[in-house]
Amino acid sequence: MNLSLTQLKNEFFGGWKPFEVIWLFIFLAAQIFAYVQDPVSVLEVIAGISGILCVVFVGKGKISNYFFGLIFAYSYFYVSLDNKFYGEMTTTLYVYIPAQFIGYFLWKENMRNANSENETVIAKFLSVKGWAVLIAAVVIGSFAFISILKTTDGNSIGLDGVTTVLVIAAQLLMILRYSEQWILWIVINVLSIVLWAETPAMYLMYGAYLLNSLYGYYNWSKLAKTTV
Repeated sequence: MNLSLTQLKNEFFGGWKPFEVIWLFIFLAAQIFAYVQDPVSVLEVIAGISGILCVVFVGKGKISNYFFGLIFAYSYFYVSLDNKFYGEMTTTLYVYIPAQFIGYFLWKENMRNANSENETVIAKFLSVKGWAVLIAAVVIGSFAFISILKTTDGNSIGLDGVTTVLVIAAQLLMILRYSEQWILWIVINVLSIVLWAETPAMYLMYGAYLLNSLYGYYNWSKLAKTTV
């Protein structure tokens, strides 16, 4: 990918509203503060910072989210492994990491306002049939994956299993550019705050994710309506 300095500047710094910048810096500062207060793992704070940057850029429909997503995926894998959250670890290895590459190329073919200061992805809505398939897949997948996790020495097996399946579904909706991904991310982030309750850097990260998911759904709904 050959990008000029102007294109890179527009991608990373173009199209930001003042409150978005303030929101981002507040949560990045909170991540750093959490690490200073409880410096358990450098990887945790790297995962937290890169994860926040990733979801904020996804919320704005910017393709550069995949750069931060890749950093998050690799660091989060080792954090999950260290905490014996095997469902999260499996999701990262087989979903998050491959999705960064697949998502980038799928989004690249579906961007609007190319080369402008505010290039964003072309979003769309899920159909009624799509919702039916999604709900059935999540329910069946959760029961199946929890059964597998019960054969391991993992922690919080039920919660870990449900969040894992929801993440797979949400990630698929994300790379396919559906705005309803954010409804799943809202549920995932609430559950993940509970899952990581004893790890400050992680639950702060998911707290930031939750607020961003609310804004992401609002912003993507507007993006999708412009293409209907």
